[in-house]
Amino acid sequence: MYKKRLLFLILVFLFFTGCTKITDNLDEIVNDIMSEDSTILNTVSTGYELYVPAGVKQEVDSEYNQKFRIKNRYVYLYVDTISYFYKNTLNYKKVDSYSYYYKEISLNNKTGYVGINKVSDDLYFCEIVYNYSKTEFYSDLDDLGVLVSNALIMQKSIKYNDSLITTALSGETETGRDIKYELDKPKDAESTFDAYLKEVEDEEEEETELPNDNQ
Repeated sequence: MYKKRLLFLILVFLFFTGCTKITDNLDEIVNDIMSEDSTILNTVSTGYELYVPAGVKQEVDSEYNQKFRIKNRYVYLYVDTISYFYKNTLNYKKVDSYSYYYKEISLNNKTGYVGINKVSDDLYFCEIVYNYSKTEFYSDLDDLGVLVSNALIMQKSIKYNDSLITTALSGETETGRDIKYELDKPKDAESTFDAYLKEVEDEEEEETELPNDNQ
C-alpha cells in the first residue's frame, strides 16, 4: 500500500512542479503520508524496527545512526531511544530557522516538523524531526519530494521495543556509563547526530553537496 501511495505522491509532485508553488506540493505530500495508517515493518535495528520503502538502500546501520541512499542522495537517520524511554519532548527549531519551507506535524501525541533551507540555486538542506528521530539530507529540487516522502515514511513507521531499550539502558547503568537526559529541558537528538555527521563529513562532502551525483 505504501509503495503505491508513495508512487502516486511522487507523480503528483512532479506533475505540478512549475505549475504551482513547490511548497504547496510538499504540504500535500506531508499531509497524505501522515494520514496513512500502516503497521508494516521490514527492518530491525537496536531497540526499534522500521519500514524501509522499496528503492531505499540501507548502507550503514550503526545502532542508533543509520545511513540510507535514495536515488543519488544520502539520508542520515538518528533514532533517540533515550528520549523515547524517558518520554522527553524534543526541543526543535521554529519556522524562522528555515528559509524555504517549514511545517509542523502531529499525530497520536507525537509532534515534530519538516524544515528546509535553500543552500544555493538548486541545492536544499532538509531536516525532519518526528517520533523521537531525526533525518537530514541534501537534495536538488527535482528529488526533494521523493526524499521527503521516503524519510517521513521511515520515521513515522519506527516502532520501539521497550524491553530491549530497558535492557540496554540497565546494562549501560550497571557498567558505570552515564545516561544523560533532562526532564525540564530535554535535549534534542541534534548534538549526538551532529557528532555522527562529523565522522562522515569528509567522505560525503562532494557527494552531498553536488546537485546531482551519478556515482
